Amino acid sequence: MITTITSEQTQSRVSSRSGQAMSVTSQDKLAQAKAFLDVHCPLTRSSHQQVVSYLVYYQHLLACFADGSHCGLVAPQQFVALCGHKEAPSAILLKTGAVHVELSFDSAGLVGQSDLANIEDIQLQTRVGEGCDIWVSLLHGQTQTKGIKPSAKQYTAKDGEDYCLV
Repeated sequence: MITTITSEQTQSRVSSRSGQAMSVTSQDKLAQAKAFLDVHCPLTRSSHQQVVSYLVYYQHLLACFADGSHCGLVAPQQFVALCGHKEAPSAILLKTGAVHVELSFDSAGLVGQSDLANIEDIQLQTRVGEGCDIWVSLLHGQTQTKGIKPSAKQYTAKDGEDYCLV
């Protein structure tokens, strides 16, 4: 018996394979971005790879794990601000040296839907000149300039005041 494969079936198989490759690439990028966090914003124990959620308790960032345990940052002062509610922030802003690091969350996002902690993006901000910031996405390969913060978000500092990127 001879089986005929239509071009539509071939395209479906190629798309399926491409989708798998893209998924693996997204997971690899996420693993590398979390490894960056482990080096530059380390937790007191374990790794950002195992975090299932982040929340703010008073003025501290807590990383929660699947077994119900939690921990904070080795350097708690690295947590500077958040967007959204303390129990389920839409974004967390950390600072390491002169660089801001934003973790944004979206359980329905392209990356966030498959991540334990629903991380949709991790962006780095650095100043390249007077009043000119560059934001680089570690997961989506995008760069924003024009002196604006990601998505023009309004951050709340850990003390409850407005947080301005300086």
